[in-house]
Amino acid sequence: VNIKVELVTNESKAVKTSVSNSLMDAFGKVLERKDTTVMVAPSPSRTLLCQQMGVSRPILWSIDNPYLYKVLTVVHQGGRIVDTYNTPIGIRTFKFDPDYGFFLNGKNMKINGVCDHHDLGCLGAAINEDALHRQLVLLKNMGCNAIRCSHNPPAPELLNMADSMGFIVMDETFDIWRKKKTAHDYARYFNEWHERDVTDMVMRDRNHPCIMMWSI
Repeated sequence: VNIKVELVTNESKAVKTSVSNSLMDAFGKVLERKDTTVMVAPSPSRTLLCQQMGVSRPILWSIDNPYLYKVLTVVHQGGRIVDTYNTPIGIRTFKFDPDYGFFLNGKNMKINGVCDHHDLGCLGAAINEDALHRQLVLLKNMGCNAIRCSHNPPAPELLNMADSMGFIVMDETFDIWRKKKTAHDYARYFNEWHERDVTDMVMRDRNHPCIMMWSI
């Protein structure tokens, strides 16, 4: 497990900082912990800390057994905790073969997917977690194992549920570039915002084990 922690301080001088990363199983048992002391560069610079941890017999994330580990990051300065962050992760492999198709953890399987728009019918575009969970349960029961998000970065709640329920996901940015469909769509902002928006989406979603590809 490769862990990268980006550290930022508001101080005008370098700050001595201790970073602890704990790799936990699904029940919260600590499998390995690493502590590192680093000098964080003054603002506005960013300091990158990299660590590696091993899992000798990993339980692989899959459609039928979406097993999730967790990395708990704790940042100390001057003997006190200044930040914590929980990152759920899954261990798995995806592969596409031109002759045999898709493989999950070395096992050939069919992708039975849907293009799932973010709105929830008459409930509208605001996320309702109960309604979203109900929708995914219905999809799972009818044999669906994959979701293509459309046509905007998905709500984090959707990806969290896909991680824990066992869906593979095509994570999509937008379906509008410079050519507009309507008067007030994303084409108005594409030139100024597309690079920032794509970067933010990938940085936000990159640790979700459900994601098998990115879509533009």
